[in-house]
Amino acid sequence: MRKTIFTKLIFAFLGILLPFYAMTLYLNVKGSQSIRREITHTVNSRDAFYMQNLEQEVKRLSQLMYELIVDKDPMLIGVSEDLQATALQDKVKTLQKRLQMVKASSIYVNNPMIYFPLMNRTITPSGVADYNKQKDPDEVERLSRNVDPNRIFQLQDGRLFLSLRYPVNTDFKRPPLFIVMLELSADQIKASLQNIVSAQQDDFLLVHATEKWMLSNAVDDQHLEQIKSLSAKNRAENTLSESGADSVKLGNTTYWESYVTSAQLKLSLFVYIPEEKVLGDLQSYEKWVWGIVVMSVAVIILLALTLYKMMHDPLRKLVSAFRKVEQGRFSPVAVKAARDEFSYLFDGFNRMVSRLNVLIHEVYEKEISSQRSELKRLQAQINPHFLYNCFFIMGGLITDKEYGKAYGFVHYLRDYYRFITKNAEDLIPLSEEIKHAQTYVDIQTICYGERIDVEWEPFPDRWGKVLVPRLIVQPIIENAYKYALVNHIGQAELWIHYHVEDVCLTILIEDNGNGVDDAQLAALSTQLETTVAGRDEPTGLINVHRRLQLMFGPDCGLSLSRSQLGGLCAMIKIRQQDDAEETACTE
Repeated sequence: MRKTIFTKLIFAFLGILLPFYAMTLYLNVKGSQSIRREITHTVNSRDAFYMQNLEQEVKRLSQLMYELIVDKDPMLIGVSEDLQATALQDKVKTLQKRLQMVKASSIYVNNPMIYFPLMNRTITPSGVADYNKQKDPDEVERLSRNVDPNRIFQLQDGRLFLSLRYPVNTDFKRPPLFIVMLELSADQIKASLQNIVSAQQDDFLLVHATEKWMLSNAVDDQHLEQIKSLSAKNRAENTLSESGADSVKLGNTTYWESYVTSAQLKLSLFVYIPEEKVLGDLQSYEKWVWGIVVMSVAVIILLALTLYKMMHDPLRKLVSAFRKVEQGRFSPVAVKAARDEFSYLFDGFNRMVSRLNVLIHEVYEKEISSQRSELKRLQAQINPHFLYNCFFIMGGLITDKEYGKAYGFVHYLRDYYRFITKNAEDLIPLSEEIKHAQTYVDIQTICYGERIDVEWEPFPDRWGKVLVPRLIVQPIIENAYKYALVNHIGQAELWIHYHVEDVCLTILIEDNGNGVDDAQLAALSTQLETTVAGRDEPTGLINVHRRLQLMFGPDCGLSLSRSQLGGLCAMIKIRQQDDAEETACTE
């Protein structure tokens, strides 16, 4: 991320305000944790109190069953063959009264009874009945084999029982004389649980570890299955401690689970409270805090944006002015009437631009004078040598009586030297420069004939009036003839074409010569890129490159590369000199 003023402002404001919001959220979280601990402690204490009472009640009922099995009356009845005997009627009535007292002593006891296997008869508080007409033999067998009075059985019809046999021994091959059975009321157990568990807010599940029966306050089967699935993991892993609490998730709802276990009864009580009912207010407060954070961030961004705009617009205006200076346009910045720090910067910038314009004008005048001297010296080196060759060619044409070619050759020489010797103008239209280069190619065509194949693409007319320095194209073509084409073994080729892109024009001069290898080409390119005016010995290429950069800027000039024909490609890049144009030349 760019470290802009806008970014720094936002981080500064956030660095000031976010610690306060973080502290608020932290206090909210700590408060939520404190409430969780208090509620956990309260719920665990409540559940433990209920489980302790249930243990004591079952223990008391177990004690009553022990008192019944050590009584002589059921022992005497158990060895008899007929309960209708007169001698046993008083004992049966006595047992019925005791069973009535057991039933009245506990809300959990629904129906106490004593079963006598030898007679297949049962004594209940209401009378004597045939037990097999009411019970499954397999269930009777389960109850008759029990020696643990704290073990609560559930029969197939859903009824719950406590049972104890006489005699109490592990020799199950010998049938018992009688069995004391207490049918427990599941509805009363649920009702007692609902006294401590709110039916509107909490769900409970009472599970026996070995008998696998369950009691719940679920109103339908689907609700019951959901509660069972919540406790299934803890029951499957069998890792429950005596009590505890944890958060569990079912679907999109998070529940607060508390549980307590009884090792004596092998019962586990699970209580589930939807978390939103416990921490609903705190969660709403947390949402409000987050809402305030979001609103504060929005206000911070708006404030930072306002301050950023106040500073960024003048800075952008100043940066734009500096970019114009980079492009060579030294224009002052308009200063507003308001006198502030930015007006002071603008005044200083305008004074700097004014001074730079003066210095650049002086340097430009010196450079122009230096370039004129270099151009004249270069012309003095080129003209005699070229003139001697032309006289030699003309003599050959006259000797061969090719008077038409000789006449045309004289006209080409006239135009060529008229252009070379005209020193009045430093800048000429590009069309005249191209015409002079074509005159030079025509002269060389007469000299070398079909040995050199020249392809010259049409010149784009809209560039004809663009002013350029004199002698920028013809010296490059002359170098191609001198170093690549004249001494070429086989058919020599010269290709001159153009590439137009936006406000830029590139003149490409390509040959198929083999006089320059890759190392020499790289050295020439480096020399053009690193040449400093006044410090290097001027050559034709360097002279052209300097004058183009002096007029069109450092992004234009002369560059060298490998030609598509296999030889050297010289690229002359210029652009339209229009002060309103802001697009720079691109490669």
